[in-house]
Amino acid sequence: MLNWIFTLLIYKLAYVSKSVATDLHRNITVTEGDVAILPCEAQDEQNKYQVVWMNPKKILIGKNQRRFIDDARISIEHTRIDYWNLHIRHIRYEDRGEYTCTVNTSPVQITRVNLMVYVPARILESASSKDINVQEGRDVTLWCNATGIPEPNITWFRINNHHGTYKERVGAIGDTLIIKNISRHCGGKYECMATNNVKAAVQHTIKVDVHFRPEVSLINLHQSQSLGKETILQCDVSASPFGVNIWRFGDREFDQPSGPNYRTDMYKDNHLKVTLSLRILNVSRGDFGNYTCEAQNKYGRSERTMILSEYTVPTFNPSPLRPSTTPKVLSYSETMKRTHPETVSQIKNDFEDTKIFDFSKLTEGLKEVDDSKNAGYTTRVTVQTLGTITMLWTLKSISPGLF
Repeated sequence: MLNWIFTLLIYKLAYVSKSVATDLHRNITVTEGDVAILPCEAQDEQNKYQVVWMNPKKILIGKNQRRFIDDARISIEHTRIDYWNLHIRHIRYEDRGEYTCTVNTSPVQITRVNLMVYVPARILESASSKDINVQEGRDVTLWCNATGIPEPNITWFRINNHHGTYKERVGAIGDTLIIKNISRHCGGKYECMATNNVKAAVQHTIKVDVHFRPEVSLINLHQSQSLGKETILQCDVSASPFGVNIWRFGDREFDQPSGPNYRTDMYKDNHLKVTLSLRILNVSRGDFGNYTCEAQNKYGRSERTMILSEYTVPTFNPSPLRPSTTPKVLSYSETMKRTHPETVSQIKNDFEDTKIFDFSKLTEGLKEVDDSKNAGYTTRVTVQTLGTITMLWTLKSISPGLF
């Protein structure tokens, strides 16, 4: 009751003395969680004045260094002679508003401090999208609900782990990301980042698993192996989620364990693809035939069939040699002259030195004739593989008595 009376007296004093009061205005901005210091200056070296602080709701906070309000975060600090500052620790957004410091000087001195509180960006996990599973081909909408003062901006990223971890910007700025006709290649982790430049940005991660029916592909459609040898049949299965993957031979299904002569193994290539292998340790005739690789999950099934046959060593029948009819033009150097008398021309220093031969007595061998005696023509001889001699005549000049 006494506090309210004191408050009314102070307001009455400020109202009556309004025409002569000194009214100061100040703006203070702080971040939520920090300490706000609201200044109030009063030159009172003898401590004869009364300093009163009031909150935005016009509730008396305290007089001088005495606090009336039941809030341990608040105190009036008189650290210097001329200052009666209001300290608010662990500031909250609800603390914003106009605070009034009144000093009963003559004239009355009033200091109005407008306190603005910034709130860092926060993402409301409960109001944002959780990890989801979606069937391939559907539309997907992701939400990210963030609060803060000022209002934060929300940016979307896709976390790519194919070649190291890096973020890929996707979509537009806003609290919603829409993916149309999603494919298996669009699955993975998505991240929304909210920031309002008050403090560090905050993130929220959403994992999107894209489900689709299995797809089987074969490495070989036909494979051969010899009896008693080892062979491996392989197929690739793409699916999400993975279901039942088996090799089938007739009515027999191969799964682990598959008997002493058969081994089945599965190798994970990536999160969407596995390789299913069937190892036959000792191939017998009963192992030859059609093998089917099957895969099935709740979205469908797929299968592909390959053939295993016996490998036989190929035999080659050599074909009879046929004589070649391609003529070979022979030329020789001085050192070859003795061993190739059937050759007519020799090459010297990049020009042809023609030698003339007399062919009148082939049974007695070739006899060399001097070039100066038969300057009217040049004779060249080519030898074929069948031994036939062909004479190529190059007429250089025709003399009247030649023909």
